[in-house]
Amino acid sequence: MDTMKKAGLLIFLLSLVSPVLGQTSDSLSSFQLKDVVVIANRLPAVTYQVPFAITKLDPSIVESERQNLSVKEHLVMVPGVFVQNAYNFTQDARISIRGFGATAAFGIRGIKLIVDGIPETTPDGTGQLDNLNLDIIDEIRVIRGSASSLYGNASGGAILMKSKFDFDKSYLRSTSMVGSYGFYSQAVSAGAKLKKTAITGHVRSFGSDGFRDHNDFRQINARVAGRHPFNERLTATFLLEFVDSPKARDAGGLTIEETEADVRMARDRNITFNAGEEISQWKAGSSLEWRWSETKTLNSYVFFNQRTFDGRLPFENSGMISLKRNYFGVGNSLDMKVNQHSLKFGYDLLSQSDDRRRFDNLEGLRGDQALNQEESFLNFGWYVLDYLDLGKWYLSAGLRQDLNRLQADDAFLADGDDSGKVDITNWSYHLGVSRALSTSLQLFINHSTNFETPTLNQLSNRPDNAGGFENLEAATSNSFELGLKWRKGSITTEVTSFIIDTEDELVPYELASFPERTFFRNAGSSSRKGLEFSANYTSYRLKIFSTYTLSDFTYDDYVANDDDLSGFNLPGIPQNHASLNIIASPIEDLEVSIP
Repeated sequence: MDTMKKAGLLIFLLSLVSPVLGQTSDSLSSFQLKDVVVIANRLPAVTYQVPFAITKLDPSIVESERQNLSVKEHLVMVPGVFVQNAYNFTQDARISIRGFGATAAFGIRGIKLIVDGIPETTPDGTGQLDNLNLDIIDEIRVIRGSASSLYGNASGGAILMKSKFDFDKSYLRSTSMVGSYGFYSQAVSAGAKLKKTAITGHVRSFGSDGFRDHNDFRQINARVAGRHPFNERLTATFLLEFVDSPKARDAGGLTIEETEADVRMARDRNITFNAGEEISQWKAGSSLEWRWSETKTLNSYVFFNQRTFDGRLPFENSGMISLKRNYFGVGNSLDMKVNQHSLKFGYDLLSQSDDRRRFDNLEGLRGDQALNQEESFLNFGWYVLDYLDLGKWYLSAGLRQDLNRLQADDAFLADGDDSGKVDITNWSYHLGVSRALSTSLQLFINHSTNFETPTLNQLSNRPDNAGGFENLEAATSNSFELGLKWRKGSITTEVTSFIIDTEDELVPYELASFPERTFFRNAGSSSRKGLEFSANYTSYRLKIFSTYTLSDFTYDDYVANDDDLSGFNLPGIPQNHASLNIIASPIEDLEVSIP
C-alpha cells in the first residue's frame, strides 16, 4: 500500500469518530488541566503538543481501589494496550501495544520498559515487571507507537515509569492487606530528609495460595533510592533494588470442557512436570543531571543488574531452564536549546550476558543436560533528536543507529561446537507534525520505524536441539499515525488511527515431535490497522476513564509447511477491546470504584 493510500485510509478512519468531538457540553462545571512538561520522547515537551499518541497515568487515582499486583490494573485505561497473564506470577504479565509483544511465550517482548530513566528491557528485547513494586510508582506514560528512533531495539511501544520520590517532610507508613485464597500483602514505606539529601525506602512481602490449584506464589521486594543536589546545577540520584520469589507455580491453561468441569483445577501436565519458577534479582543504578548553562543540560546514567532464574516447563525435552544473567548499561545525552529548537544528542551502551543451561524435565526432577552455552548481546546506539516549536506548529524528528553483536559460546560439546556470532545494524527514524487547530483541539501526524531482533532465548531454542543460534531475521516496521487530541476543562478526548506494515514478523510455532515447546520463525509480512479512542472526565467528586480499540491485524504474506496463512489474523489480540473505570466520592472520605 503506497503512502497516499495509507494517508487516505487514516483520514477516513478518523472521520468515523470525529463527530464525537463536537458533542460535549461546555456547561459542565470543570477545572482547567495544566500543561505537563515531560521527556516521554526524550525531549522536553508539553504532552498535549507532542505529535505522538502518549497516555499519561496517575496511579494514585486508583491505588486505594487496587491490590497493585499487576500493571494491568493501570494499563487497562490505555487504548491500544492489551494485557494477558496479569496475575500469573510464573509467566509475568504479557503486555502488547498495537500487537507488539502479543506472541511472547512469557514475559514482555517487543516494547520498551524504562523506570526512572533506566532501561528495564534488556538489549535483546526481553522485559519483566516481577521485580517492580507498583506501590512506589508515581507516574506511568505509555507511548503507543513505534519508538526505535528514541529507544532502539524492540520499541514497538514504550512504557515509562517514574517512582515516588518528592515529598515535603519525613514519613513512615505501613500497610497490610488480606484477602481470599490466602492472599496477603505487608508493606513498609519511609522517606527521610537529611539536609539537601532525600532518601526513600520501600519493602513489600506478598503472596497467595491462588484461586486455582498449583497456582501459589510468594515474593518479597525492596528498594532504596536517594537524591542529592550538590548545587543548583548538579543533582545525583541513586537506587538499589532487590527481589526474591522462591515460589511461583503455574496452573496452565484449560480447555472449555475442563473449565466447565472445574474452573479451579490445574492442567494435568503442569502438575506432572511441576511447572513453575524461582527468581532472584538485584539492581544498582545511578543518574546525574548537570545543568551547566541555561541552554545546555547533560544527563548520564549507569546501572548493573543481576538475575538468576530456575524454571520448569510442562514438557520433558529441555523442560528445565537454569539462567544467570548479568546486564550492564551506561548512557549520556546532551540537551541544547537553540532558538526555537530543542536538540538532544546521546548514546546508549548496553551489555547482556546469559549463562543458559537446559535439562530434561523428568516429571519435576532434573534429567540429562541438553544445552550449556554463554550468550551475549552487545548494543551501541547513538541518536539525535530535534523538537521545533513554531507556536501553533510543532515538529519532531529523530534519527538513531543501533549496532548489535549477538554471540553464543557453546560449552555443550557432546553434539559438536555450535558457537557463532551475528552482527545486526539498524537505522531508525521518525518525523512528526502537530498543529493547534484551536486552544482545545490538536491535530498530529507522524511516520516512524521500528525494529525487533530475536531474543537470545528465541535464537537458542532450536528445533534440532543443537547449540548456537537459530537462523532468524530481525523484524522491521513502518508506522503511520494520525490523531486528534481535544480537551475542554476537565474533559479530555483522543482519537488515533494507525497503519503499521511489518516485514519478517517473528511468529511462534510448535512441532509434534516437541509437544508444548515453542519455537520461532519469520513470517513474510503483516499489516496492522487500528483505531483508538479514549475519553476521560476528572473532577473532585467523579472520575471517568473510558477506552475503545478496534484492531485489524493480519498476515499479508505467510506460508508455513506449505500452508498459506496469508489473510489470517495475528493471534493473541482481540479485534474489539473496551474498558470503563468510574471512581466516585459522593461524600468526604467515601470512594466507590467500578473498574
